[in-house]
Amino acid sequence: MTKLKLGAGGTYLPDFVNIDISEKAEISLDLSKDPLPFETSTVDLVFSYHTIEHVPNYLFVLSEIYRVLKPGGIFLLGVPYISLTKYNLVNPYHLHHFNEYSFDFFDPEKLKGSAVEENRIRFKKSFHRFHYIGIFNLLPYPINRWCRDHLFNVVRKIDFGLYAVKDGNSTPMVTSKKEFIKLFDQTYNARIPYNKEKLTNDDSAIKAFLKKIKRWWTGN
Repeated sequence: MTKLKLGAGGTYLPDFVNIDISEKAEISLDLSKDPLPFETSTVDLVFSYHTIEHVPNYLFVLSEIYRVLKPGGIFLLGVPYISLTKYNLVNPYHLHHFNEYSFDFFDPEKLKGSAVEENRIRFKKSFHRFHYIGIFNLLPYPINRWCRDHLFNVVRKIDFGLYAVKDGNSTPMVTSKKEFIKLFDQTYNARIPYNKEKLTNDDSAIKAFLKKIKRWWTGN
């Protein structure tokens, strides 16, 4: 199984090919202009976490991801949410912005606007997941949706699980939303810092639980 991690400047994934502009990565290239060094339809899984928003030529890297993925191949990514101000909209290195509709432009059943004419990229979305900030974690639907649609700084980031549609129709390698989310979380948690400073395993259960609550509350 061939698996790629795009954006490997700070962390790497074992059993993945780690790719980034950083020389730390196994393959160093510019995702904005350099083709991925893999044959068409040969990759099973691509994982990218808070990287795509930094790439100037977003459609190019997305087209390369689509090209190398097998039919039904999986693309997992995490990006900042569009209406986050402090860490997204004012960040000069964030060149693109995302919300839950971002990949509808590449869905054969939901294609919008001129995207139909300008590219052949085809992804279907299995899931998206919001990471709410603070009190917004406690609000029920549809109140949290209203807040998300009308207020800033409600959601910190959003995760996606996509799969490549080729030859008209492709069956994803994992078939349920639950399996997609589990695969995303397993991949995310398997990341290792290049500096080898892993989280210690001797944390008490209480300390680990408090860290988890803090991440949930802050949307991290």
